Amino acid sequence: MRSSLAGKSPSSHLDRRRLLTALAALPVGGFLASVGSAAFAATKPVSLVPSLSRPIAAAGQTGVLVFELENGDIGVSDRARAERGFLPASTFKIPNTLIALETGVADSLDAPVFRWDGKERGFSGQPVAAWNRDQPLRDAFRNSAVWVYQDVARRIGRERMQQFVDKMGYGNCDLSGAAIDAFWLTGKLRISALEQIRFLDELRAKRLAVSERAQTLVHEVMEVERTSDYVLRGKTGWADEIALGWFVGWIESGKGSRLFVLNIDMANAASAQSRVEIVKSAARDLHLI
Repeated sequence: MRSSLAGKSPSSHLDRRRLLTALAALPVGGFLASVGSAAFAATKPVSLVPSLSRPIAAAGQTGVLVFELENGDIGVSDRARAERGFLPASTFKIPNTLIALETGVADSLDAPVFRWDGKERGFSGQPVAAWNRDQPLRDAFRNSAVWVYQDVARRIGRERMQQFVDKMGYGNCDLSGAAIDAFWLTGKLRISALEQIRFLDELRAKRLAVSERAQTLVHEVMEVERTSDYVLRGKTGWADEIALGWFVGWIESGKGSRLFVLNIDMANAASAQSRVEIVKSAARDLHLI
């Protein structure tokens, strides 16, 4: 089964109207980024690859895995789920970091250092020690420190955030339904696995409507693992309210660079721990690592 990434969805007409509005307001760089994303959507066929379900099932999980294949096509384990929009949760730290660097909210990954207010924070009722300290964006990204990125979003502000989300064509671009510091966790922003792939493809090629410097720094902070054979770049996410987990990014190896997006139901803590291994298992099946 093959079709284009630009397949129809219930929100397709709204997305086209939003795209036209955004394009009218974009500078040349933003226009080219949007055109690049549209070209990707039109030229990257999507193929059902049942074998991509194997590592998900082996881990005892339910979800969808999307992988860029050797021929440039996009392989999916479940087409319907790959097209369905979900809250991005902490995967939004990728665009949030780009926007922070572009607007000067952060000078670099290491400055400023965001000051902890002394309030103990955690996730799903459990304290997270790595969150509860002063930290720059570099550490906050890798620790997935929610409070730091909430502070970042407030400093960016809703107007600038909306402008950049529109320029980057991120999901449905809808920041409504929640405060500026929570829309990616509880609001109406939605992004599908295939839309994540499009966004990541632009970021990987440094074609997004932000500076090359910002994109280079985000490439750097996304590094999860480096070996003599490959580099794994990515970001996890966990939408607690809907028990949904993400792992998105790309793998660089001697066989090139391959995008991936994993989206699974988060039944328990074991689900969280399985995300990276599911992707690595698929990469081994594809002889990438």
